[in-house]
Amino acid sequence: MAAVMVLLSSAAVWAQNPTASGVINGTLVNKDGITLLFNSDPQSVTLGGAGTSAASLDFGSISAFGPLAAGVTRPTVTATNYTVRSLFDIQVIQGGLTSTTYTLQAQLAAAAPTGLSYRVDAITLGTASQTLQTTATYGVDIQHSLDLVVLKAAPGAGGPATGTPLTTTINFTATAN
Repeated sequence: MAAVMVLLSSAAVWAQNPTASGVINGTLVNKDGITLLFNSDPQSVTLGGAGTSAASLDFGSISAFGPLAAGVTRPTVTATNYTVRSLFDIQVIQGGLTSTTYTLQAQLAAAAPTGLSYRVDAITLGTASQTLQTTATYGVDIQHSLDLVVLKAAPGAGGPATGTPLTTTINFTATAN
């Protein structure tokens, strides 16, 4: 009888779920930094990729006269050129910095196509960096204008190509102050 009790009690021990435990020690390094986001402005063209740091703005078909895409305006038409404009917003978010403002710069990635020039906030852009703002505030959408100035001259006389899409890349840089 005692042998049967020993066998039954040991069977109960074997039937229990065995357990094990362990520990992971996690280590991280919290780095400071900033990020730049392009947002659609309510008054203008909806950006492709809005809310990211790589957006696109499509002016659509443009001309000195005639209709323009929704959100595109034509602020000036002169004897030699015309300007089309759309607005966009930039928001720069910071984390872990003591800086309360940033400097915003922009430049063309390559020379503008013949007969076109680009301006952001009335500052003509080239391949060298241009300062747009020196004490911009973090965490808010700041409205900017993108102007495309188009020469009226014919393509062979200094004007832009017609009937084909023209694209340009503008690089923006935000630097903590």
